Amino acid sequence: MLERSQSTQQQARETIANGGVVIYWRPGCPFCERLDAHLGALGDEATWVNIWEDPQAEAHVQSLNDGNSTVPTVDTGDISFVAASDKLRERTAKLLRNVIEGKQAQQN
Repeated sequence: MLERSQSTQQQARETIANGGVVIYWRPGCPFCERLDAHLGALGDEATWVNIWEDPQAEAHVQSLNDGNSTVPTVDTGDISFVAASDKLRERTAKLLRNVIEGKQAQQN
């Protein structure tokens, strides 16, 4: 089971509004576990939302995935995708690295 800090759909909206990355997941999802393992500490930069704990989050995921509750769904507001392949897990890592670079640029 993922041991990330859990957020709500309201927090996810705030993350997206601030240029961040939201990852929707659910317990028992092997693709979610693989994404979590692939990201390592980089995953701490994302907002993680359990769709089984937040009905609004599940409805949002369904709106992104043709009515399906498919996870892990990655959402930035501009783009969304299901990160179930190595290529898309790496795309998620790249998005998170961009978030970090953006934060560092703002500090300078």
